[in-house]
Amino acid sequence: MPRRPKPSPRLWTVNQIIAFNVGKARMLRGWTQEEAVQALAPYLGTKLSTASFSAIERSIDTGRVREFNGDELLAFARGFRVPITWFFTPPSVWEGVGVSTPDAGDDGLDPLVMLHAVLGTPETLAEYRAYLLSWPDPRHRLRIRPDGTKENLGRVSEDVHPMLDDLLRLRAQKQLRDRFGGVDEARDVLRALTAVLDELDDPSFEEPPEDEPPTKRRRGDASAPKPSS
Repeated sequence: MPRRPKPSPRLWTVNQIIAFNVGKARMLRGWTQEEAVQALAPYLGTKLSTASFSAIERSIDTGRVREFNGDELLAFARGFRVPITWFFTPPSVWEGVGVSTPDAGDDGLDPLVMLHAVLGTPETLAEYRAYLLSWPDPRHRLRIRPDGTKENLGRVSEDVHPMLDDLLRLRAQKQLRDRFGGVDEARDVLRALTAVLDELDDPSFEEPPEDEPPTKRRRGDASAPKPSS
């Protein structure tokens, strides 16, 4: 019987993924389209029509794909109160959506590749941390006392590079979920592995000779099988 060809995934451009996530952000906030338009207006510097906002959400299913610029993405992040990375997060692989990029071919790019670009990898995050370390905010608050002396009240803002720690933690949590199901499941695996290692480290455990079946023996156990001569 001939094998059926593997169905091709739906392919979305990055702009379509952004549009999809604009809709998800609106639903996250529980807003109507008109409420979303009102929330975004101060940050966009203009008020979208409800029809224009609707066209953004519908551009994943129509031939007219909305293209976004950096100013709009910053406004979306501020208006919906989510990080910009929210809008670049591809749909789960369970959605059957591939990412359309110039180098992806007919099957599209695996969404996980785009997620690595969004969340970073150990290599790229190390370089990003180094970049953030070059971006300190040296400003401090000062109080001038009546005698003219100054009191340092601390930094205006905290260092920005610790923000990356949350991203690293998020990535680690995702890896745990993908491989074990979650933190609790990972703990169960570690407990089981610890029990096995403790048993192997038991000083009364005796390794059988190479020509003997791997039966557990304990020293002084007369009932244990003896190696053949």
